[in-house]
Amino acid sequence: MNPRSTRLGRAAFVAFVALSTIPSAVAAQTVLARVVDEANGQPLVGALVHLVAPDGALARSGLTDELGRALFIGAFGESWRLRAEMIGRATTEVETFSVGEGETVSREIRMASSAIVLEGIEVAASERCEVRGGDEGMVVADVWNEARKALAAASITDSRGMYRYETVRYTRQIDAETDAVLSEDRQRRSSFMRTPFESRPAEDLVGRGFVQDDGGEDVYYAPDAAALLSDVFLDTHCFRLAEERNPQGFLGLEFEPTEDRDVPDIRGTMWLDPASAELQWLEYRYTGLERERRSPRVGGRVDFRRMPDGSWIVPEWWIRMPVVGVSQDFEGNRNTQIVRYHQTGGLVMDVREAGGRGLGRMAQTGGIEGVVRDSVGVPLRGVRIGVVGSNQEVYSNAEGRYSITGLPEGRYRVRFVDERLEIMGYVPGPLERDVVPGEMSWLEYVTPSVGDVLYEVCRDEEFDTSLLRLAGIVVDDDGEAIPLATVRVGFTEFRLPTGAILQDETWMEITTTRTGFFKFCGVPSNTRLTLDASVGDRAAEQMILNIPDYETGRMVVIRMAGGTGHSGVS
Repeated sequence: MNPRSTRLGRAAFVAFVALSTIPSAVAAQTVLARVVDEANGQPLVGALVHLVAPDGALARSGLTDELGRALFIGAFGESWRLRAEMIGRATTEVETFSVGEGETVSREIRMASSAIVLEGIEVAASERCEVRGGDEGMVVADVWNEARKALAAASITDSRGMYRYETVRYTRQIDAETDAVLSEDRQRRSSFMRTPFESRPAEDLVGRGFVQDDGGEDVYYAPDAAALLSDVFLDTHCFRLAEERNPQGFLGLEFEPTEDRDVPDIRGTMWLDPASAELQWLEYRYTGLERERRSPRVGGRVDFRRMPDGSWIVPEWWIRMPVVGVSQDFEGNRNTQIVRYHQTGGLVMDVREAGGRGLGRMAQTGGIEGVVRDSVGVPLRGVRIGVVGSNQEVYSNAEGRYSITGLPEGRYRVRFVDERLEIMGYVPGPLERDVVPGEMSWLEYVTPSVGDVLYEVCRDEEFDTSLLRLAGIVVDDDGEAIPLATVRVGFTEFRLPTGAILQDETWMEITTTRTGFFKFCGVPSNTRLTLDASVGDRAAEQMILNIPDYETGRMVVIRMAGGTGHSGVS
């Protein structure tokens, strides 16, 4: 480790501890802090207030309410202090005070605006966790201090457990090559919970690693606010400013494990808004993995959001893990590689206080919308649209429009199924579309022409390409498919490719599938065709066709009633 590396250790943050030494007989002693703006005296909501014990430890920590108040019960004795912190304001302390038995002590803390200026910070390239001078080291500490305030507020919010979260938890399988979602399973939950996202204890993560073996399976963990603030994490990771800002202009505070770490760990970036200095999100990757599990796409993200009451929550998070498979090359050598990714995550869709007051929708989802048309541009109604791997499906309306909402960010495969074509064995491959939070992606789909469908249904058949294709379905009077019906097509005066003419009548026969579908790959053009169908004692009237040679073929519907039946052409 370079001796000039920027390390944020115990001095950066002292873990929150309970005041266990206060006797129960004096538990009624109270300290009331009121935090206001130094300029206008208005209460500050969401300020971090710490009750500092005589030995310098943080005995209690809390967030101020809408009146700027924070209440601490159980302090007794001399030399207590109050310290207030808030993003964009200077840390402020009041002079020491004493708390007598049964006494309530009130103190006002006036905080001055002292926004850290991140807009003009420029970062020069440096080696691993190395800073070029003391000034830049101080800037790193200042940026970390702003991020720490948001993390501390999030940790306190979790510990209060005062919110009712409506969450969506999901697991999905992602293609390793295309990054498309192969399958997804979601569970919606609405209940009181202390936090919608919680990590393992920091001591466990740092000691055993962020990837741990659990009965033969690797379990990947993400850090929560408490883990990032812990002494053990700060003592084993170094920090520096990111050399480049992200596309939105946010400033990055990078961290990575020290060189002496020998367990799976994480390296990542905390992104802050340079205008407000507020923490936006954390993205990270895993380090120290086995070679076949290494990929820059193995990692995760944790978002942070400031609530109207000044508290902070995690509205969205996800972890992407590798799934390794074994293959053999043509020489029989075994190759181990990532074949897909398993991603698990969660979104807070809505959050309410314990009293029921709503604080607004949190995580933004996206969607896919568009229109379905036929091959000549006419809108199609009743086409089924769905996301591959999910049971969420919709149908196009009379204008051919459709909309699939509530999709987390990702690349999805969208399928379009026209039941009229599906019956005939034609199901097109899915189309891919990226979903961005807060936006609707547009995807227009044009169904194939009759010629395209006929080409597909006979793709795997061997026949003279100068001949045509004839396909269709057999249904009853109610439009229900008739399976296992016998369909025949006959023709005479058929001119062979050699020029010879066959005068004998020729018949081809096939049995319909369970969907009533049939196909004849290889019927002559410009020839009188006779088509009939029967099942048991039921038969359809014969159908006479003559397909010109400029067509690919013909699709028909044979309707069969009881007895002799009747037929029609589509």
